[in-house]
Order: sequence, then structure tokens, then C-alpha cells
Amino acid sequence: MKKIIMLLTCAVFAGNLASGHPAHGEMRKGPYTLSEAVEYALENNPGLAALRIDIEIENYDIDKAKGGRLPSLNLIGSTTGSRYDLPVLPITGSPFEGGFPEFDNPVYEIGLSFSLPVYMGGRLIRRVKIAEISKSIAEDGLTFDRQELVFNVTSIYYRILELERVLDASWKRVIQLETHKKDVELFLKAGNVPRVDLLNTETGLAHARYSALIVKHNLESARELLKNFMGIEDPDMEIPVVPETMKRRYPDIRESREKAFSLRPDYSVVLKKQEMADERVGLMSGERLPSVNLYGEYTGNSGNDFDFREDWLVSLRLTMPIFDGGVTKTRINRERKKLEKIKEEERAVRLKILREIKDAHLGIDNARERIEVLTKAIETAEETLRIERLKYGAGAGTSTDVIDAQTALLRARVEYYQGIYDKDIAIAALDKAIGRDRYKEVSE
Repeated sequence: MKKIIMLLTCAVFAGNLASGHPAHGEMRKGPYTLSEAVEYALENNPGLAALRIDIEIENYDIDKAKGGRLPSLNLIGSTTGSRYDLPVLPITGSPFEGGFPEFDNPVYEIGLSFSLPVYMGGRLIRRVKIAEISKSIAEDGLTFDRQELVFNVTSIYYRILELERVLDASWKRVIQLETHKKDVELFLKAGNVPRVDLLNTETGLAHARYSALIVKHNLESARELLKNFMGIEDPDMEIPVVPETMKRRYPDIRESREKAFSLRPDYSVVLKKQEMADERVGLMSGERLPSVNLYGEYTGNSGNDFDFREDWLVSLRLTMPIFDGGVTKTRINRERKKLEKIKEEERAVRLKILREIKDAHLGIDNARERIEVLTKAIETAEETLRIERLKYGAGAGTSTDVIDAQTALLRARVEYYQGIYDKDIAIAALDKAIGRDRYKEVSE
């Protein structure tokens, strides 16, 4: 009987729960197919919405990096007061030759300045490249979480269907035991069976009701989890689901491995992190190179008469780093170590992908074999129960034999339902392991 409880108790599927705000889309009350539930979740899950905003933020970083390559223009203005009068314009020659300027206090200045980076050792170009890679990583992150959400919704959807069928079978067993209890009571009155048969039947009936209530609780929890994935915050809203017939073809294990390394977004992310790390090493190395900047001003200067005289200057500045206490070298070495770390991460992701593909194919094969075995087991258990009922009615069997036969039939049915939906979940896990998004393919 303990084994029956374990079979009937379905652990709530553990996923990456996204907590957030009410759904943005319009929620209908009708039952949802798997495709409809997934589409609603993809539109309204707050976790995906946050990742979409992250991509928009990355766009601003790209614009910022590109802006660093362009000239900057600024409006400048100042007023300078001093103990002694100041020249309105710079001294340009001898006072006797008219080169001595007017003095006043304070002196006012207004005008425009501009600066343009001419050469920065390739750092400006690398900053743009790094920002573009960062955006691409954010897009892959969105794709990965999207596939994760599709898998989570698919898994909990099939668990709900499984629990509904298990719950129906559990209540049928309760009804069967109630009918059997009535038969035992009649036989007991007639003196054909001992009272212990009635006690055993009542114990079995109580246990069957208890098991059904466990399944009911797990079913309610699974439905709440589905609402969470779909981004529905209304605690009173119910989300009924209906079976959906889908042709879920899948590649063999060899083809799965070939596709995974080109489709898996997390593998793409680690490759792009390597590329970004290379760019960062180049960026830090650029700190050792000279930088050239063009700077200019066009101003008007005046004293208290506000009779502004124009002035301008242009400068081309070269800056060459000579010694910085080893800071640049340390930063370069740090980025190179990061690159080594990312290469190991790439290997870890590769091994993870291979393992997930293998596990998914094993899950599919295992579920298929279980379904074949359990189909025959159900037929055998039904026949055994029929025989035990006839034997008990003829006085040749015991109530315990009938209860055990009912338990065996329920166990076979529960395991059969688990096999059916475990196969569907394993196919969904294979899609995720490959990096395939069936719903994106349909929408495109």
C-alpha cells in the first residue's frame, strides 16, 4: 500500500519560477490546449518581458559606444574675476606695436568647443564590437529562457493531464471498494465471512480515499504552477487544460547532437563570451598605444562693456603611456585568465548538451518500453480482479485478495499514464536539449 501512495503522489514539477506582475494579454476562461498555453505564456511571462527590456538596454550601450567615435560639441561660457584686471584677449605683441590688449575685471567668455578622437589604439572600435556582442548574448539569453519556459509549460501541462487521469482512476477505485464493502456487509450478515474482512475493506477504502485526496492536492498545485508560468496572478482564476494531438517527430541521437551545437543558445552564448574576452584583451592592450585627440575652441571675450572680440584655438594632442606601475599589464593578464576560464566553460556546456541529449533519448525509449509492458499488465490486472471477485462471491476467495487485485490494477494504470506522459515530456526535453523551438518555427 505504501508503494501505491508513492505512485499516486506526484511531485510538483520544479522549474525557474518567474514572479512578477499581472498578465498583459487578455485572459479567456475556456480550456487551453498545449499550444494555446505556451503562446499565452510566451506573451505574458514577466521573466521574458524583463529580458526583452535587457535587449533594449543593450541597444543604448551600442549607441553609446558608437557615439564615442564621433566629435563632441559643447557650449562654453565663463566669467572670471580677479584682484587685478585681466586681459580680455591674450597678449599678441609689444604694447608699443598695438599688441597689448584691453584689461578689465571681470572678464567674460562665451563660445563653442569641440573634440575629436583621431586615434585611440583601436579601443573605440573594440568598444563598439563588445557592445554588439553583449547585445547578441542578451538575445541568446532570451532565446534560452524562452525555450526553458516552453519546456516548463509543456512538462506541467502533461503532468496535469496525467494527474487528472490518475485522479479519475483513484476515485473509480474508491467506488469499487465501496461496492465491495456492501458485498462484504451482506456476506457478514449471512455469516459467510468473518468480521475481519469488513475491517480490512474499511481500511482499504479509507486508504483509497486518502490516496485520491493526495492526487487531488498535487493536481491543484500543478495547475497553480501552470498559472505562474503563464504569468497569471489572479488566485481565483482556474486554467482548465484539454489534450491536444500533436505530431512530435524527433531526430535520432546522432542528428540531435549535430543540430544542438548550432541551435543551443547557451552554447552560442559561451562562444560569444570567448569572442568578447578576445576583444577585451585587445581593448586592454590598446591602453599601451598612443592616443591622438583634436581639440578646438571658438570664443568671444569681453570686459564689462560686453563688446565681445572673437578668438579661436586648435590643438592636436598626442598622449603616449610610458609607465603606469604595471596596471595595464595586470588588466591584460586578468582578461586573458577570463578567456581561459570561458574556454573551460565552453567544454562544460558541450558535455552538458551531450548528456541532456542522451538522457532525453533514454527517457523516450524507456517510456515507450514501459507503455508496451504496462498495456499487457493492465489487461492481466483486470482479468485478475474479475477472477478474485468471482471467487469471493463464490466463497472461495478472501476480501484481501480482492483489495490486492484492485490495488494492482490501479498501480498498473497509474504507471501506464506515467509512461504515456513521460514520453511526451522526454520529447519536450529533447527539443530543449537540441535547442529547437517548435512554437517559433510555427510562428515564422
